[in-house]
Amino acid sequence: MKLAFAAALAFFVLNFALGMSLQLGAKFHVRPLHHALYFLTCASTFACALFASLASRAWWWPALLLGALLLVPSTKPGRGDHALLACLVGVGFAFTSARLS
Repeated sequence: MKLAFAAALAFFVLNFALGMSLQLGAKFHVRPLHHALYFLTCASTFACALFASLASRAWWWPALLLGALLLVPSTKPGRGDHALLACLVGVGFAFTSARLS
């Protein structure tokens, strides 16, 4: 479970850094990489929730985090609400990390 969460966190941090560089004016945009990292983040978070459930641990923290992640595509990329939601997901990762430790 902790390995799945560590992978999800690593994928999220990479994707967040890529997204913020674009938000701050970087001229390159590797859309397939951004989408692949998002998919890997969601898949690892789902795996973390599944493993926590199978181990009778607190599965709702990663499940809530996954729900927040799945809301990100409902916002338009490049706008402030997309970046704000990504920042809130980052805070969710911090809370989930504290709860799973």
